[in-house]
Amino acid sequence: MSVRVAVLGAHAEMQHSFTKLSAPRGQLVFDAWRARTAMRTRVLPPDVREVARFVTPPADLITLVGPADEYAQAAERLHAAPAGPLGHELTCTPAAAAGPRSAWIGDLAAGDGAARQRLTRALGDYHEAAIAPYWPRIRTLLEKDRAARVDTLARHGLGALLSGLGPLLSWSAPVLSLHDPALERDYHLAGRGLTLAPTVFGDDHPGVFVPWDDSPALLMYPVALDPPTAMRLWHNPADPGDRALASLLGATRAAALRVVAGGCTTSELAKRLNISPGGASQHATVLRESGLISSHRYRNTVRHTITRLGKDLLNIS
Repeated sequence: MSVRVAVLGAHAEMQHSFTKLSAPRGQLVFDAWRARTAMRTRVLPPDVREVARFVTPPADLITLVGPADEYAQAAERLHAAPAGPLGHELTCTPAAAAGPRSAWIGDLAAGDGAARQRLTRALGDYHEAAIAPYWPRIRTLLEKDRAARVDTLARHGLGALLSGLGPLLSWSAPVLSLHDPALERDYHLAGRGLTLAPTVFGDDHPGVFVPWDDSPALLMYPVALDPPTAMRLWHNPADPGDRALASLLGATRAAALRVVAGGCTTSELAKRLNISPGGASQHATVLRESGLISSHRYRNTVRHTITRLGKDLLNIS
C-alpha cells in the first residue's frame, strides 16, 4: 500500500473547525479560540451561518480540494469542483435533512454559478475570522508532526507509523482497522493509496474520507493539543510578543523563523512566504548566522530546522 503523510492546508482545518465552534463538548483547549471566533463571526453575513450548518463533517469538501498550501488555491479548486459531488456533500447531510435551507444552498446541487460564488465568499469570510489569524502557528505544529511521522516511516516502517496514530487503529497487513462503532463499513482501496494528514480541529479519533475519483483515500488523525500548546496557538496575534519579534528581526524574517520551526527546505520557505528563492535563502542565512536555525544539505536541497535559541525566541517547546 502506498502511504504518504501530508499537511492538507487551512481549508481542511476550517471545515473541521465549524464543529468545534458549534459543539464545544467541554474541550477547554479550544476555549480561547472559540471565544474570539464567536465574537468575530457575529458580524459576518448570514450566508456564513447558513454554510456552517452544511459543511461540518460528515460533509466532505476536503477531498474535493486536496492538499493546498494556500487558502486561495483551495478556494479556486472548490469553485471548480464538479457540481455532482459538491452538491451531494452539501445537500445530503444530516443538516439538510433536519430542516429548511436557503434556496441558494439547494441551487449548488444544480451547479448554479451564483450559488457557488456565495459559497466560496462565505467560506472565505469565515476563514479570515477563524483560521487565518492562527494559521502560521497551526501550520508549524502540523508540519512538526508530519516530519516526525515521516521519520518514523523511514526508520521503523509502515507498521510503526500506523500503530503510532492512536489506540483506535491497528494494522495487520494488508488491513488497517479503525475501531470506531460509528464507522461500520469496509473501505477497499484497490491500490488507490492512502494519505495520512494531521489535524488540529479534527475529531478526537482518526476519520476516513474516500474521494469520488481514484485519488488516494484520506485518513485524518488528531494532533495532541495540551493547554500550553493551545495557549501559544490562540494568543492574540497582535500581542506585544509578536510585535516585539517583528521589530527585532523584521516582519518577513520573523515569519521565516516561524515557518522554519516546522522544518522546511529553502524552496518551501520561499513558497510559504511568497518571496523569491533567493530572498528566502538570504533570510535563512541571517537566521543561521544568528544561531536561530541550522541548515543541512541533502543532494540538491537544503533543509532548515530551528535551534534551541530559536525556539526560546518564539517561546515554543
